[in-house]
Amino acid sequence: MKRRWKYFLVTALLGFATKADAQGPIFAGGGPVIEAGLGYSYTDMSIPSNTRFTMNGADANITVDFTRRFGVRLDAGYARAFNVFNTGRHADVLNYMGGPVFYPIRKRRFTLYTELLLGAARETGVNSATGGGTITGFANKFAWAAGGGVQYRIVRPLSLRAGPDYFHTSFFDPNIAVKGQNNLRAVISLVYTFGEGREH
Repeated sequence: MKRRWKYFLVTALLGFATKADAQGPIFAGGGPVIEAGLGYSYTDMSIPSNTRFTMNGADANITVDFTRRFGVRLDAGYARAFNVFNTGRHADVLNYMGGPVFYPIRKRRFTLYTELLLGAARETGVNSATGGGTITGFANKFAWAAGGGVQYRIVRPLSLRAGPDYFHTSFFDPNIAVKGQNNLRAVISLVYTFGEGREH
């Protein structure tokens, strides 16, 4: 009889026991994943009403990924060419842009991305004038780049990113009017990822 009362008392106490905090599920910390990239850029530059030439330089970018499919990228690049059109003068372009990045495919080792970057570009260079001679100067105008590429993980914090962009800038035409340029740019960067242990 006493044994039955002990079983009843233990069962009743367990039924009224409150849930301990340690029994709840543990949630990992959330937040954006940040990537910093530094690399080489190649630009096929189109001067208005003149032949094309190439520029070489460097590119730096920071990407903040808020989800697995969406992020925001800030991009700054500088490229330069020497002895443009055999004039003995150089040309360069400094761009500073930012915009959204989308990830249509994201795997463990590689990621495909598309980007649309808006901002400005300061271009210095030379062009042929309509009445003869050359035009030199600089134009600091609205610029944008649209393209995509692939990012491949080498080891856990490091990856390699490469892709082409349509790069729109502006410079003087032979009539000394600022006109848009249809350029092509390719960038290859070594990327370091912060917050790699989090799912994003």
